[in-house]
Amino acid sequence: MKQLLLRVPDDVHRRLTARAARAGQSVNAVANEILDAAVDADEGDRRTRLYARAMALGVLQTTHSPVVSTPRRHKILASTKGIGPVIDQLLAEDRERV
Repeated sequence: MKQLLLRVPDDVHRRLTARAARAGQSVNAVANEILDAAVDADEGDRRTRLYARAMALGVLQTTHSPVVSTPRRHKILASTKGIGPVIDQLLAEDRERV
């Protein structure tokens, strides 16, 4: 592991120390998280990085689904509105039977 000597303004150090205290972490751990996120920022958003990693590991599965128009999508969503609690109840009852 490499060490990095970094000079920061007093205010930055104070805020970093406060953030570390709130998180219950060391200043070093918080600084590493911040630097890691900043370095990865130029590689795209989190979803893009996860996609690339899954692709590299060979665990990415792609599916081909038909394109659904916006009006059709809204119609489908409207047809299922309010069904969540009903399904939750049915699943709960099924679990109790076992």
